Amino acid sequence: MTTIEDFRKCSDSEWLEMLVASVRSPMVSGLTFPSFPSVDLQSQFVGSANENALREAHSFYTLMKQTAQQYGKPIGRDSAFLDFGTGWGRFLRFAWKDVTEDHLYGVDIDPDVIALAQSNGVPGKLSTIEPLGALNMPDASVDAILAYSVFTHLPERVHLHWMAEFKRVTRSGAIVALTVEPRRFLEFVASLEGKVPESGWHAGLQRFSAEAKNRLAEFDVGQLVYLPTGGGDHRGAEIYGDAICPIQYLQDKWGPEFVVRVHIDDPSRFWQAAVVLQRL
Repeated sequence: MTTIEDFRKCSDSEWLEMLVASVRSPMVSGLTFPSFPSVDLQSQFVGSANENALREAHSFYTLMKQTAQQYGKPIGRDSAFLDFGTGWGRFLRFAWKDVTEDHLYGVDIDPDVIALAQSNGVPGKLSTIEPLGALNMPDASVDAILAYSVFTHLPERVHLHWMAEFKRVTRSGAIVALTVEPRRFLEFVASLEGKVPESGWHAGLQRFSAEAKNRLAEFDVGQLVYLPTGGGDHRGAEIYGDAICPIQYLQDKWGPEFVVRVHIDDPSRFWQAAVVLQRL
């Protein structure tokens, strides 16, 4: 019987192509892959679906892996790996090749999407968390945390709450890969003022155009700027919106426990700014 153990030595690019093939059929090279939610639901959570969603995730996951390797904390089969804000389990599909299933964890505030990921066969221990809750993990037990497009939505008190939890659960040397909205996002929101919105998303942001323009100065002195745009079910504006976070803020608040190893603000590579931190 074919198992994931037969694919541990696949390259990341080979595994990506297998995941892409699994969109069409869950059986690839004798291995049963997790199934996918509807295109609409995938897009609702990550802004894209199927192959596009996987290729975007592959770029970020490989950045995390390469940085972890470079700084002496490679992601391997016995690494405790947490996908924070797992949604429908996009990133856990990548980590499945590298980490044994009993060392994979995924959490989300949305119980419906956790139930969906479980029913689709996403590997790992999946669970729901409260917006200001705690991780059901011991102190100093986690080697790697991935939080893609999560801190881009958190108001400061929620950001700091989970930062403290990450400090609690990570081991020395642990890697945290996350994304933040850079200054260009705040500029984009400001630029929508007076325009005919091209989408419902733009219309929602446009309500904050004047505020965004007025708050550029806060960003420039290292403050986190939060726009309470809200996100629907399980995501009220008091806990979920659009957060624009300068790298200086991460350096000030996450230190001295964490140091920034990588910061990429390049829209040709990642729509949001990519950051990889390491626990000292």
